[in-house]
Amino acid sequence: MKKYIYLISTLALLSTGCTKLDEGIYDKLPADQFYATPAGANARIADLYAEMRGDWNGKGYAGADRGWFDLNESSTDEMMIPTRSDGAWSDNGLWRQMYLHQWTPAHEIMRNTWDWLFRSVTKSNDVIKLLTDVEAPAASIAEAKVLRAFNYYLLMDGWGKVPLFTDNTVPISEVPQATRQQLYDFIVSELTQNVELLSTVKGGEYYGRFNKWAGYTLLAKVYMNAGVYTGTAKWAEAIEVTNKIINQGGFSLHPNYMDIYKDM
Repeated sequence: MKKYIYLISTLALLSTGCTKLDEGIYDKLPADQFYATPAGANARIADLYAEMRGDWNGKGYAGADRGWFDLNESSTDEMMIPTRSDGAWSDNGLWRQMYLHQWTPAHEIMRNTWDWLFRSVTKSNDVIKLLTDVEAPAASIAEAKVLRAFNYYLLMDGWGKVPLFTDNTVPISEVPQATRQQLYDFIVSELTQNVELLSTVKGGEYYGRFNKWAGYTLLAKVYMNAGVYTGTAKWAEAIEVTNKIINQGGFSLHPNYMDIYKDM
């Protein structure tokens, strides 16, 4: 009899003790909560900056092997890579094609740069959507949008007419081919709407990132070349923006331009 009583008691205890199986987790946060914080948003934006770092196969803004830097420098008199007498640096005519302006859409440097920029645009779209959906800090969303505008600035400068999309779910067949004027208008709109939301911190955690003054510098570059991009000069706008950088950002022009070469 005691055995049966014990069994009934055990079953009763199990039936009441196993109805709530939620486990307390202390080392994880749901994605929507994590990315809504400044730290979470920064972690997500870091992937966009990783694309800017120079690396092999054309990844990165400066110093990237066979990418944006080589595309812009080896096609001018600023950099020449001649074939050596032993055949070194011939690379199947890669550098000669750049210098002689004989590249094609399939050229390695051209393809690398194109792929890198649109990979960066696609990643930017994903980050912006995620941060917007979780209601991340406005400054974080603005930073991601400025980064996307930077990528489109390079595309506009390099190609003039390229696909323009801000939603990665749109089918490729429906992505519009934007003119240089349309790209210019989009970039200026994105920068003027978001630069003021960026941090004013210089250095520290914002070293190498788009703060307010870096954002205005990008806008100034866009304005200074507006005559090329659209046929209409924007010198007054460029002066206004650069004055903000100097007067509000606490920067100044070096009194002697040649001094920048002293330590070289």
